[in-house]
Amino acid sequence: MAVKETMKGVTTWTIDAGDGVTRATFVPEFGAIGSSLVLPSPAGPRESLFQHDYFWDRDTDQTRGGLPFLFPICGRLERGGQPETYLYDARRYTLKIHGFAHRMPWQVVAHDDPAELTMELSDTEQTREQYPFAFSVRLTFRVEPSILVCEQQYRNRGDRPLPYYAGFHPYFQTPPPDGGKSGVRVALSPQRALAYNAQLTDIAGVKPEIPDFPAAVTDPAINEQLIQMGDDKKASLLFPDGFQLHLRADSATDADRFPYVQLYTMPDKPFFCVEPWMGVPNALNTVSGVRWLAAGQTETARLQVGTQC
Repeated sequence: MAVKETMKGVTTWTIDAGDGVTRATFVPEFGAIGSSLVLPSPAGPRESLFQHDYFWDRDTDQTRGGLPFLFPICGRLERGGQPETYLYDARRYTLKIHGFAHRMPWQVVAHDDPAELTMELSDTEQTREQYPFAFSVRLTFRVEPSILVCEQQYRNRGDRPLPYYAGFHPYFQTPPPDGGKSGVRVALSPQRALAYNAQLTDIAGVKPEIPDFPAAVTDPAINEQLIQMGDDKKASLLFPDGFQLHLRADSATDADRFPYVQLYTMPDKPFFCVEPWMGVPNALNTVSGVRWLAAGQTETARLQVGTQC
C-alpha cells in the first residue's frame, strides 16, 4: 500500500513505482498537492518539484510550489472592477485566484496499491458560499517507471448545470538563477499566444507574433504567457545535462480537454511552471471557455508528467 508518514507535523502519502527510482509524495491536507516527484535522470534519481520556503506552513494562503491542482477555476476573476468576483444567478460570489481546491483538505479514499493513491474533494457549506454547486472531484495518482499519471473524475452531484475549468500548476525545479537556470529551455507547439489585460484577469486579444520555441525559461517574453496549444499537447523542459521532463494533459475522449498552457516563473527562484488549463481567466464571467457538466454527469481527464509521455 501507499506509505503514510508525518513530515513537519503534516500527514503525507508516498507512492512508488517499484523501479527503485520513481516515486511521488502528496499532502491531502494541503489541497492534495504533490510535494515531491522523483524521476530518473542522467545523473541518477532527481527531484523534479520546487517548494517555496513556506510550503509546509499550515496557515499560508499562497500557492506553495510543488504540484497543485486548480478547481473550480484557473487564473483570476474580475467583475465590474471588483477582483475575485463573479456573477451567477443574479448574485455575486467571491473566488480567490485558482479557486479553492488547492487550499482545502482532501480525503484519501484508496491507498491499497503501493503505486497508486486516490483523493477526493466534495462540496461543503464552505465551498457553496463561494461556488453554489454540488460536486465531487476525485484524483487518482499513479506512478509507473519514469512517469506520474493523474486520472481525474469530475462529477456534478446537483440538479443544475455546473460550470468549471480545472488545471494544474506544477513548479518544476530548475538550477538556481545564477547557476544554470538560463540554460533550461521550454518546448511546445503553440497555435496562438494570447494577450492579457493589465490586471491579468481577462484575455485582451491575440498577440500578432508567437514566441519562438524552444525558449529559455528566463526569457521575459514568455513569462506570464498564456498559450493556446496546437494539436500536439505535449510540453517539455530541456535541461543542459540531457534531462528532459515532459507534460501532457488530455482525456481519453477529448484530446483538447486542456487547450491552454500558462507559462510562469519568478526570475530569482529556481523553478519554471508549465500549467495545463481547461479554460481562460475570468471565464466564469465571460462564459466563453467554461466547461458545463449537466446534472448527474461525470467526465474524466488525464495528466502525465515524466521523462517519457
